[in-house]
Amino acid sequence: MKKKSETIFLNDSYFLGEGTNRKCYIHPLNPNVCIKISSIRGQRSAQREISYFKRLHKRGKSFEMISDYKGKVQTNLGEGNLFEMVRDFDGTVSKNLEYYFGLNNETMVKQMLYLVEQLRLYLHKEYILISDLDMDNILVKKLSDNKYQLVMIDGLGDNNQIPFLEFIKPLGLKRSARKWEVFKRKIADLFPNISKQIAPFFG
Repeated sequence: MKKKSETIFLNDSYFLGEGTNRKCYIHPLNPNVCIKISSIRGQRSAQREISYFKRLHKRGKSFEMISDYKGKVQTNLGEGNLFEMVRDFDGTVSKNLEYYFGLNNETMVKQMLYLVEQLRLYLHKEYILISDLDMDNILVKKLSDNKYQLVMIDGLGDNNQIPFLEFIKPLGLKRSARKWEVFKRKIADLFPNISKQIAPFFG
């Protein structure tokens, strides 16, 4: 007989943050994993995202700049999806891109702009589709005191019910280019001078 999986109990002490349709918690038993709990409204989009991650795995894509999907778990708040927890080399939870841009440090801004450019090249090379790119869902992982890497924790995939963009690359790239411009405009709202230094998707 198959052993029934144990329910993970979550409370506010494990709470990380909240998006439009889901909440995120640190896994009580594994600090290197987070649990995303979708609202009823967000369950369909969450399932599309998970299906996209599974297809990326089948195609052998690199997850170097993506928080990887790790499966499902039952919690006292409902079914949750497990994702890689992004932490700095010292174990602290990584801060997002907006935090580092907001430091108003010229050296740091240059470093972050370099990383954004690396992200743009990565999305091209691996053909990763963007659905909703934002500074809040891009974390800056400190690999050492002076070395960093961007990791996307949300905003991936094709929002269409039938994911045809995955199979028609020219259309998918055009859609990603439009999403990238939206991303730049979001940055421009807070950091106009920084946004001007970010290349277009086909730059």
